[in-house]
Amino acid sequence: MAEPAASTPEPAIVLDSVGKRFGTFAALSNVSLTVAEGEVLVVCGPSGSGKSTLIRCINRLETHDSGRILVEGVELTDDIDAIAEIRREVGMVFQSFNLFAHFTVLENCTIAPRRVRGMGEAEAAARAREQLALMRIEDQADKYPDELSGGQQQRVAIARALTMTPRIMLFDEPTSALDPEMVGDVLDAMRALADAGMTMICVTHEMGFARQVADRVVFMADGRIMEVAAPDTFFTSPQSPQARDFLSKIL
Repeated sequence: MAEPAASTPEPAIVLDSVGKRFGTFAALSNVSLTVAEGEVLVVCGPSGSGKSTLIRCINRLETHDSGRILVEGVELTDDIDAIAEIRREVGMVFQSFNLFAHFTVLENCTIAPRRVRGMGEAEAAARAREQLALMRIEDQADKYPDELSGGQQQRVAIARALTMTPRIMLFDEPTSALDPEMVGDVLDAMRALADAGMTMICVTHEMGFARQVADRVVFMADGRIMEVAAPDTFFTSPQSPQARDFLSKIL
């Protein structure tokens, strides 16, 4: 008797002909993209190309005007329950750290798991300390954000997102606000997440990170995806004139 065929895993994220306008400006135009479970995508492109708008739409921080977005099989609509369900599974790290100044590092990491996931105080604290250890910043748990360097604050922001046990992580230029000497620690933390199999979309200009960690590079210009390729292909043989121009300026 033939064995049943293995089921194909549900994609982590599907964007189907997504559009987003701000007044007369088209921030996203007919964007389609599928992200597999465990895949690491780096999104790059010039300023104003739609990169940040793209990932903000995935977390419903911006509402798309046309097309469809599905996250873990759930479509993003105006349904408040669906939005809440998706946000429980999707962590996001911004270029500004957005830590609560009046909370300690540990308190910053435990408030959302307790209020949103209903974790008990001890469970949330234990989970937070695990993630702070993963980010190599567990010794700062009782400090306040203004006592930390920028790189340390960004690693706390990543640990805070991970304490919610997300299935997907979105990074919006997480190193752009950091001094150069702090960038390496944050990128190392992101590499550790990729090695652990986390599904990730990273908007970044750190091309070394893209070469080493990304499964695919997505290049955007003028609100459109111009090309999607493996890192080796993208960096050695970019297909679009816009990508060739972009790479000539940053490499």
